[in-house]
Amino acid sequence: MELFSSFGHKRHKPQNVNLKHKEGLGLQDRIALVITTAVGTMYAVYFFALFMAGWMLWQSHLANKPFDPYPFAFLLFLGNIVQLLLMPLIMVGQNIQGRHSEIRAEEEYNTTTSSYHDIENILSHLDAQDKQILTQTKMLEKLLLAIEKRN
Repeated sequence: MELFSSFGHKRHKPQNVNLKHKEGLGLQDRIALVITTAVGTMYAVYFFALFMAGWMLWQSHLANKPFDPYPFAFLLFLGNIVQLLLMPLIMVGQNIQGRHSEIRAEEEYNTTTSSYHDIENILSHLDAQDKQILTQTKMLEKLLLAIEKRN
């Protein structure tokens, strides 16, 4: 591949950024990503809604009171506990996901830049070939005219 070695820049070799990112994760990072991914689904919403409904029914049964559909203090407590526990965890998971996006963007930039330089060099090479072919064509035309004049 003599053509590619003469391009004059260090060619970028693409890497698997998913594997590179995964190798850099520790146990805590993996746990944060799993929980962030799980909490960001509708199944988590269903789980929390069913959990709250079940807890309200259980509490009203224990207290031997009629069902109170809006136990405000308890709902406030449950909502705050879930938010307090999950908010920092989700932020950590999003930071890890952001790092992965940055690695992927850097890899795409390097690949695109390398491809751009390669294309520029290929086009220059093709342009030089076109000029050489035109020169050779003109020389052949002159030779054919000279041969025709002799005959």
